[in-house]
Amino acid sequence: MDPFEQLAREEVPPVPPAQVFTAGVRRKLHPRLLALHVIEFACGAMCWAVLHMATALAGAVRFTVTGSWPPRENRP
Repeated sequence: MDPFEQLAREEVPPVPPAQVFTAGVRRKLHPRLLALHVIEFACGAMCWAVLHMATALAGAVRFTVTGSWPPRENRP
């Protein structure tokens, strides 16, 4: 039997009322989106911040040891 004919015979449930649908989205989707944002921040932004902080600390240690800043072409 043709898959399209099978789909034509399937019963489709009615569309839920708007309030029920919105409440379901809030209950199911919003916590997942929040978790995704927290994971993205922890993995992405924090890694970027730690990298730049390490660069600044390395420059400070170099200044402490040598008494001079790195050459201008190495600084942004």
